[in-house]
Amino acid sequence: MEGHPLLEVVASWPGRGQTQLAFEARGFEIHKAYLNRIIRCCGEQQSHFLHRYWDDIAMETMQSLGQGNPDQRSFLIQPRYRSAFLDELFAARDFVEPSFPCTPLVKCLFDRFKKVYFDPEFRNNEVVFSSDLRKEEVGRLEIQTTGWSGRKRDVVPFVKKFCNDLAFDCWRNRWRKKINCGLVFEVGVDLGGNPCCTGKPPLSFRIFHVDDPKYVFAMMHAAVSVVFDRLLPGSDIYAHCRDAGDYVLGIRAFVELFDAIAHSFEQPL
Repeated sequence: MEGHPLLEVVASWPGRGQTQLAFEARGFEIHKAYLNRIIRCCGEQQSHFLHRYWDDIAMETMQSLGQGNPDQRSFLIQPRYRSAFLDELFAARDFVEPSFPCTPLVKCLFDRFKKVYFDPEFRNNEVVFSSDLRKEEVGRLEIQTTGWSGRKRDVVPFVKKFCNDLAFDCWRNRWRKKINCGLVFEVGVDLGGNPCCTGKPPLSFRIFHVDDPKYVFAMMHAAVSVVFDRLLPGSDIYAHCRDAGDYVLGIRAFVELFDAIAHSFEQPL
């Protein structure tokens, strides 16, 4: 932990709850609906247990700068807060299967994952549910897709608008916001590879401290939705894009979530 101010500051993150409330206050609700669906699937009696699991996954992810897998208790950067609760779940886990080496620490989540994998009807119902959530939110938030062509270069104007609306400053084709604890939050567009958008929104996110700008919490490519989903479970649904509305919603949601995380460091604990 010594020597890197970024690690010192992220250790003060107030956690998932505050970020989630701020994100929802901006009108985003898909993640909440999805988590409620999971809780109903696992049983309402497990609600507190699941929320504690999600809270600790988020805290370890933030403090390890996304460089690890809390479910596997494996970290390239050791978080200052290491969850004894997750350690206990890992030690007691008796449902490991060789075909699924990266299983969650909660059995009902693993059972649900396998059902999605093996049961086509169940999987299709989940796809329809997620698609309907995105469609409803596109309408409710009045997402505009004018200018969308499906090419990565046309993502830039959307990112520019959303970042400008949130008072990010433009810096060399990226957008930055500095907050009072010394952290800088940076948004970029990944224009490499296939020039067309395929799958998830082509975004990148970086967090660094002004006193040590080379030491970075970076989210790039497919890792963007993985890390965001650990910080705020259910947010991965915003990355599953099928049409223009999905893409623009996903871009806006991830930029807004990143901004909500930034402002969570400025709030009193």
